[in-house]
Amino acid sequence: MVLFSLILTLLGCSAHKVGAGSGDSADSAPVDLDPMVSSYIPDNFGTMSPARVVFLGDSITAGYGASKRKLSYPRLLKENDDATWADAADLDFPGLYGADPDILDVSVPGATTGSLVGEQLPAVTSGLGDTVSGPTIVIATIAGNDVQAVMLSPDQADAAIASITANLTQFYDYFADPVRFPDGSFVYLANVYEPSDGVGQADECFYGLDLTSALGTLDKVNAATLAQAQDRGVAWIDMHGHFLGHGYHASDPTNPYYEAADPSLWFASDCIHPNDRGHHEIRRLFWYALAGQDFPGDVPEPG
Repeated sequence: MVLFSLILTLLGCSAHKVGAGSGDSADSAPVDLDPMVSSYIPDNFGTMSPARVVFLGDSITAGYGASKRKLSYPRLLKENDDATWADAADLDFPGLYGADPDILDVSVPGATTGSLVGEQLPAVTSGLGDTVSGPTIVIATIAGNDVQAVMLSPDQADAAIASITANLTQFYDYFADPVRFPDGSFVYLANVYEPSDGVGQADECFYGLDLTSALGTLDKVNAATLAQAQDRGVAWIDMHGHFLGHGYHASDPTNPYYEAADPSLWFASDCIHPNDRGHHEIRRLFWYALAGQDFPGDVPEPG
């Protein structure tokens, strides 16, 4: 999928943002929050005793871009690779929950919101049955391939957004079904990132094609999925904001998202998927959201 940039103005709501703007409690030490991350987490959301975690979505969740399967973000959440990420030993499910919940991964490379509903939800039913016991955590990356389909046709953006949000309505309805999930489910949906650090063009990506004109489409898609998440009371994880400054202009000090302390690249050479560092960072985003904690600033790789 081809991914583009977003500058979001978050809508006001009775929930907290994990990242920029989150306050510290009176008895806690100040946290150096990532100024670019504005994930939306409803108040009192989630569970610390899930019976299972369901992964859905596209090639990002399927692990593409990682040099080894165990370094993909779902596998790192299941069990940290201590040899690679020694400082993240507790940033996995055992470290968070003190136990290993059951895992069902039905993600498919190339998935769209349409195939998420038409193919992956039936796969969830096949894997879990018609009803389950115990709380369910749902983690997904989706909509990037939907954006790709209309990236050079801005006149189709409104129709694409209508399709995406209609499909996500079915997705949310499925997991909100009290018969299927009588003990509750909690959905964490990532937004869509992009590899150009807000520039819209990188010589290394897509034959150097200037895709600046497509930025508005992504703006609208991400804003629409945020508004829908707020309306449905589900979590919306700001993958886009976290990856700004770590695309193919990461080393450019004139880029407004340049991070001097850590100008590292988080994308694979295809400019589409996260590399090992990128998967690690997506794992961090979801872990802190699952824990209900403010998202801290970047932690540069040792050395």
